[in-house]
Amino acid sequence: MTASNDLQSLLKRIEKATSRLEELATKRSEQKSHANNSMETSSDNSSSGGLSSDAGADSKAVLEYEAVVKPYVDQYVELSNKIGGVVQEQAQSISKLYAAQRNFIRISVLTKKPSMDQLSALIVPQQKEIQRAIEIKDKNRPSEFFDNLSTVAEGVAAFGWVTVEPTPVPYVNEMKDSAQFYSNRVLRTWREKDATHVEWVKAFLSILREMAAYVKQFHTTGLVWNAKGQDPADALKAIAGDSSAPAVSASVSAGAPPPPPPSLPPASEAAAQEKSSNSAPPARGALFADLNKGTTVTSGLRKVDKSEMTHKNPSLRTSNVVQAKEHSAAGGSVHAQKQVQASQKPPRMALEGNKWTVENYGTEHLTIEATENRQTVYMYNCKGTTLEIKNKLNSVAIDGCQKCGVVFDSLVAECSIVNSKSVQVQARETVPSIQIDRTDGAQIFLSEAARESTQIITAKASEVNVSYPFETANPEDDNFVEQPIPEQLQTVVKNGKLVTTILEHTG
Repeated sequence: MTASNDLQSLLKRIEKATSRLEELATKRSEQKSHANNSMETSSDNSSSGGLSSDAGADSKAVLEYEAVVKPYVDQYVELSNKIGGVVQEQAQSISKLYAAQRNFIRISVLTKKPSMDQLSALIVPQQKEIQRAIEIKDKNRPSEFFDNLSTVAEGVAAFGWVTVEPTPVPYVNEMKDSAQFYSNRVLRTWREKDATHVEWVKAFLSILREMAAYVKQFHTTGLVWNAKGQDPADALKAIAGDSSAPAVSASVSAGAPPPPPPSLPPASEAAAQEKSSNSAPPARGALFADLNKGTTVTSGLRKVDKSEMTHKNPSLRTSNVVQAKEHSAAGGSVHAQKQVQASQKPPRMALEGNKWTVENYGTEHLTIEATENRQTVYMYNCKGTTLEIKNKLNSVAIDGCQKCGVVFDSLVAECSIVNSKSVQVQARETVPSIQIDRTDGAQIFLSEAARESTQIITAKASEVNVSYPFETANPEDDNFVEQPIPEQLQTVVKNGKLVTTILEHTG
């Protein structure tokens, strides 16, 4: 009897243990299923950065951008469609560029400031449309709408304000001024023919004007990012406002974004500036360390020998050069070595962007044919060189040249002469302004068209003469007249103010 009771008790205990194990197995299965669901949800949130595809659209910065810029973009696109052809094609790029920049501003509202690699990837959609707008202009030079295309190609770079720090507003205004040069041509050409082009110019310039006002209000020192936001790489996956978003996300994950085109300021410039600023303190520290030495700071100077003193050796005054000792001549001073190296640099003439550079030439005759009014010429360290510039361009600068001659047709801005000697400049047509600074010997030849309209400004300049044609009653006596620019000035105080006049000698 006792054995039977023990057996029943054992069976009950086994049943209870079995039930308990079944309950535990069921609970574990439920927990595992719940965990899997949580991981999937977490994965989905992670892949989207925890953001919806329209996240950030209700922020004040985005709403104001839409309210201020979009109406003029729509008006510009509508007028471009009326004009048609390549103008309409270019307007499509501007419309896509607006959408890409709106997405970019949404990203800035949602995320922290990205790294340079991430920033380069983020601006790819905008760069693509900017480059597209410029390519349309370059491929359609013979078009009757080339001035329209050039207006947009010059002004579209204003959208690059998102990478400019710390003064994006002046950058936008500068691009707007560049666009106005060609927009004025559009107005002159079409004002009497088609009023649509006049409204088209107003619409496009209004985009840039309102953009500058928007940037000044919301991003005065550069695009504002969310310091407490998410990682840009995660947020990009949720921002799908245009078809280029997946490509941008892929670029970030790959870690190898393509280099930005020259039309948009590259993000790497900020890194270069930061690097250069970080390298400056050690040099300044070394300078202050030397100054703190006190009287010992002059210990590195050598004593001047009596044979090198000009007041004790009158023969040295004739050469105006202090003769160095043999050992110093062998070693040579650093300054003299730099001058020799500069004079021995190979000659070079190249067009870099819109800038012609002409440097280190000797007695040669060079010719430049300008292809656009915005091109400039910079002439440096030339001796005995004659430079002829054909067609109209923006400006000419002559720096550190001797016995050189420059002939040009017409300039939009000015001709400047700096740190030069015995230079001759001739304007075949017009030049608004000629500036001469720290120059000894300059001969200026003005045409009849430039005679009354050219302004000549001099500072620390000597032996400056101006020649121009002069008409007389007898045409046979017409000839160039040469007049010097006064060097001696007389200043007196009258009624508490300085009054300066040209000093005249009478005999």
